[in-house]
Amino acid sequence: MEEMTKSIENFEDIEGSWLYDLVNSSHEFIIIKNFKNDVIYINKFLLRFLGFYEDEVINNYNSFFNNVLLCDARKVGKNIFELNLNSKYGFDIKFKVIDNYLDDENGNKICIIEFLEFIKYTCKTTYDVNIYLNTLYKRFRIVDLIDTGIILLDKNKNIEYMNRAALKLVRTNYSNSFKRNINEIIKRLDSNIDIDEILNKGMMIYRVKDDGNEYHLSIEIANTYDDSLQCLILKDVTEKIKLGEIIEQSEKYNLMGGLAASLIHEIKNSITSIKGFLQLMQMKYKDNHTYFESMLNESDRIIDLTMSYLGVVKNSKSDDKIDLNDAIEKYMLLIDAEAIQRHVKIIKDLNNTPLIKMDYNQLKQILLNIFQNALQAIDKDGKIYLTTRFNSYINKVIIRIADNGCGIDKKDLKKVMMPLFTTKKDGTGLGLSVCKNILDTYGGNIKILSKKGVGTIVKIYLQPLKD
Repeated sequence: MEEMTKSIENFEDIEGSWLYDLVNSSHEFIIIKNFKNDVIYINKFLLRFLGFYEDEVINNYNSFFNNVLLCDARKVGKNIFELNLNSKYGFDIKFKVIDNYLDDENGNKICIIEFLEFIKYTCKTTYDVNIYLNTLYKRFRIVDLIDTGIILLDKNKNIEYMNRAALKLVRTNYSNSFKRNINEIIKRLDSNIDIDEILNKGMMIYRVKDDGNEYHLSIEIANTYDDSLQCLILKDVTEKIKLGEIIEQSEKYNLMGGLAASLIHEIKNSITSIKGFLQLMQMKYKDNHTYFESMLNESDRIIDLTMSYLGVVKNSKSDDKIDLNDAIEKYMLLIDAEAIQRHVKIIKDLNNTPLIKMDYNQLKQILLNIFQNALQAIDKDGKIYLTTRFNSYINKVIIRIADNGCGIDKKDLKKVMMPLFTTKKDGTGLGLSVCKNILDTYGGNIKILSKKGVGTIVKIYLQPLKD
């Protein structure tokens, strides 16, 4: 430990010295000054009494004393003063102060040491007391308004204080908790919660079940600057963990998307090579023209399919100018056949709409996906309502497809656009994700409204062609 052999000028001369340890191990209120009468240190016991912490002083004790603490001072005798110091609680406290010199082991004066004796706080009447109590109530009421739980424990881990958020998170009330051991209270939530483990590790997160609901509870230790108290900070981190899981899932999707893009690219290259050889063979074996034409058409179909599913990670724009209603009438030949087979009636209401700029096959892919989902959602004898219209207010061409099928669970509705998410046994989870990706490319959008047991409405918003 550092020895002091000269007078003390500033806080750095005290920090880490025997004097620092001495004044902080004392249960006296102590202020250290240099010979210029500057305050260079206030011990922790006095700061805590006034409601402050060392880190709020930022090592400039003289400025903190004069600008924050000092309310009034007057000399009442030789080396004796009366000080009124501001507290954090909204009222000032009166002290009797006695100045003394502090000597080192050689008898040399090194600083001024002041011992403060508590006289009273400045409450002269019941009215004053009520004012101060009201101030305290207002200030500490804020602690009850925050959504972070705060629990104060004594040395025996008995509860000294819980704010409202803590009571709510621990599912208890003040009457059943005050002065009770924290383990007794908190283990009611989950027997796996171990306060000693939390105190050892600093923070733990527990999955807690309550009346069928599940949430994640974070419990961590906070510094109280008081050896006689321990502070627990409790937070419901369910949404934060969910967000982390979504980010992690998104990273997986990005990785899978990259792999899928590479794989699809290789498939396309291979099919293109096969198509080239087929064209050479077609020229050589002209008698089998029909067979080769069929194989070439299938090769083109595979290339188109791989390119469309590349839409999970990448899409390119097309300059096709499409009459939406004409395109729908052509697609309906395929859709009507399956609808008849399933005993589903499709009711159309096609209104005049502007031309749209979009790839013909990509539009077909979107509609087939939506209709396929609608048909699969209907058990039997259902109806699908198809409407097209132009909304001039938002400048969008809208396709509305509504069914009276089984509907989508609320918890699943948020995930239906996510790649690889599916509730179907044989589903890929790519259909709606591809649709959304295609629409994003053309400045469009897709919205889904659904209620379990009632049905689903899908709205597709398309950008009209500019004049």
